[in-house]
Amino acid sequence: MNKKLLATAIAASFVLVGCNDDDDDNNTDTALDLTKGSELIRLATTPLGAELTGMFTNKTGDFFFNIQHPSTSLAGDEAMAAVGVWTGIDIQKLDPEMESMAAPALGSADAETTKVATGTYQVLGRQGDAISGLAFPLGDIVSGDESVSIKSSPNPDFNAFVATNDAATQGYLYTAWEDRPGAVSRMTLEKLESGEWSVADAMNVDFSAVNGTMINCFGTLSPWGTPLTSEENYEAENAINWNNPAYTNGYPSYGDVQNIQTYLGGTFPNPYDYGYIVEITNPTSADPEPVKLFTMGRTAHENAVIMPDDKTVYLTDDGTDKVFYKFVADTAGDMSAGTLYAAKVTMDADGESMDLSWMELGSSNNTEIASWIREYDGIDESDYVDGETSYISDDDIAAYVAGTSDDVRAAFIETHRAAKAKGATAEFRKMEGININYDAMKNGGVENNFMWVAMSSVERGMSDGEGDIQVEENKCGIVYKIIVDENYDATRMEPAVVGGPYDSAASENKCAIDNIANPDNVVVLDDGRVLIGEDTGNHENNMLWLYNPFTTE
Repeated sequence: MNKKLLATAIAASFVLVGCNDDDDDNNTDTALDLTKGSELIRLATTPLGAELTGMFTNKTGDFFFNIQHPSTSLAGDEAMAAVGVWTGIDIQKLDPEMESMAAPALGSADAETTKVATGTYQVLGRQGDAISGLAFPLGDIVSGDESVSIKSSPNPDFNAFVATNDAATQGYLYTAWEDRPGAVSRMTLEKLESGEWSVADAMNVDFSAVNGTMINCFGTLSPWGTPLTSEENYEAENAINWNNPAYTNGYPSYGDVQNIQTYLGGTFPNPYDYGYIVEITNPTSADPEPVKLFTMGRTAHENAVIMPDDKTVYLTDDGTDKVFYKFVADTAGDMSAGTLYAAKVTMDADGESMDLSWMELGSSNNTEIASWIREYDGIDESDYVDGETSYISDDDIAAYVAGTSDDVRAAFIETHRAAKAKGATAEFRKMEGININYDAMKNGGVENNFMWVAMSSVERGMSDGEGDIQVEENKCGIVYKIIVDENYDATRMEPAVVGGPYDSAASENKCAIDNIANPDNVVVLDDGRVLIGEDTGNHENNMLWLYNPFTTE
């Protein structure tokens, strides 16, 4: 791990954080000194086979996270995915000198359940639970009219709690279900005097008006309080196979396309409807309204983070040989029109850090892009011809790059192909969660307030010795610190938490047990510390970590 992130003088600006929760064993009555304590503390572990997803915290220190796809070999309810909350703690006030909890021994009871360092993990709902208001059990992906259950999903991901009172003890918990088609559920919650939460009812957001959604992954809550769920369309640059009945191994595959067709009541879906950031507007109303933000491009979105100018947005693209994107809205708080950019990387001589510059891909608005998308309606399997495409062709991309056409549709609905053809760096591997602490950056400025991004696995295009990015392979992943300037331009990426070492010969825990493995979700606390959640097969149990970039020990 890189301990040269910040000098002690910088760290001192984050030292004072009040602690006054008498029920939290990890809080003290004195101010926290972030220069003390461990750099990396293990806070929680998940059951065997389960990914830790949906990390979300609010200003009152409530912390939600999910248990995604636990092993089906587990006993009873532990084999079912869970949406939950860590009770009995204030996540914003964890003592930096607290002890790291032990990793569970393989085969032990602790390895088969969710364990937290202190307090309790409360399950709010499990896959298959009947909850008032739902036509089918929690986790069921249902048709737009809720008449048909298409599948039961074990994949709860992004959470966002939208409070409906000042104390944030009442509100709605939005949870994304990362499947094909995707879904977002909404639970009505209330925090009781005991510190536990009650669930009154639940509903599924109706995405019929935007033709459904797909692979809803991580996300963020916008500064104006709307959930931003991300469509992680791994096949966004592969529309040529969308209507190919023989394409059975993709993600999504032809079978997944047929499931979306079921969601739509029989209409064959248009590929250009899937792969966007989806804003759920009117989130506290009886009928939340999803809006697909076409302006932010069509990719395998992991999540989007809006900067304190309420215009600049950074977007990660999950997968292999992917691109890092930036969107700048024309008007603060309105994401419906603006300009899309792609990153170009210049490596340092040390082969670790990299500078970022930004290539403009195009400017447009939601209305214009929607009109382009609708031109591809009505295409289905009968139009497929092997070796040809029913959608945007390579010649169309070449015309866009050459500037022989003023049609910039490729930038927004074939975003990866357009960015790569234009010369953007298309080598990032498993670029996952990206986040900031919005209030800290807004009130304290960009100095010492960083953006953080998880690179789950640093390999392939990043470490093949070719192209723009040439770093050492790290199968355990790296969390990078991203430096932004006063205009909220991301200018530089530096490794902060370096996973590993990796032992290919190990029969279990191929990544070192006391370090991160394949980081995914990241959340930045008010004091600048970073929560890191794992999505790994290189630890027998996935883990939640607290990273302190300010410690001098």
